[in-house]
Amino acid sequence: MMIFNRSLSRRGFMKTGMAATAAGGLAGLYSAQAAQDAHAAQDAHADHATRDTQAAQDTQADQENRDPVGDENPYLALRNSPTPLIMDALTRLGFDRTRLAMSRAVRPMFPARGTIAGPAVTTKYEESDIPTTRDDIRAHVFRPVDEAGPGSIWVTASGTTEILSMFGDVIVLSCRQQGLSGLVTDGGCRDIGGMEEVGLPVYAAGTCLYGPGSVIRPVASNVPVTCGGIEISPGDVVAADVNGVMAFPAEALTEVIQKIGELEEKETRSRRAIEEGLPLETAYEF
Repeated sequence: MMIFNRSLSRRGFMKTGMAATAAGGLAGLYSAQAAQDAHAAQDAHADHATRDTQAAQDTQADQENRDPVGDENPYLALRNSPTPLIMDALTRLGFDRTRLAMSRAVRPMFPARGTIAGPAVTTKYEESDIPTTRDDIRAHVFRPVDEAGPGSIWVTASGTTEILSMFGDVIVLSCRQQGLSGLVTDGGCRDIGGMEEVGLPVYAAGTCLYGPGSVIRPVASNVPVTCGGIEISPGDVVAADVNGVMAFPAEALTEVIQKIGELEEKETRSRRAIEEGLPLETAYEF
């Protein structure tokens, strides 16, 4: 627009009333268009935010639908809490946080929506020179998924530092159909696009185009495993979100939920005080 106006000035057109009127009309048109573009951008941003909010709500609703106990489900409180808050509650109760938090290498394979939480079902792999058989897969991969209770989280311990694909989108689809809340592995996975379309949260240490082959084989299921540097037993509580993955004994669940409530009240008071203008030293409650 500036180049157009300079061109008009050099030709002397801007000195005439008609040209000035035309320029003013063009300026008005450009201003109107700019305003329309700005409104369109705001609408698009609002629509995107609405979709993100709805996606988070849908994920929460999906998890609730996977659990048969409804409002009495003890995991609902965890699913409404970020994992750092859950970890703070456990720390206050005397747990060693370094034994509860998985390696930072285990992360969401696509954007995480809220917190998943549920009892662990496990599969254990080990390095082996013995080829994996179909019976191995049936017993220690298919069966744990098929027999998992609604809301469970399938934890697959790879037994190796090598990143290999432990599962793909077809198995993730089956987990969703069985009512699981998510999958966690310290190995890799593949078919990420397909997994994201399925919509079930997946946490892994990376991606790999190929499976375990003859490097590792599944040797047991629903036994204690070491995954991502921490020990997890069947039935342990697993929680995961964008911050990371953690696990703790199920017998602590009631106390953890109570402590989360106390910490949430403290955080609410601290936030309110900060918003009211109080200095951090005064507002923050330890």
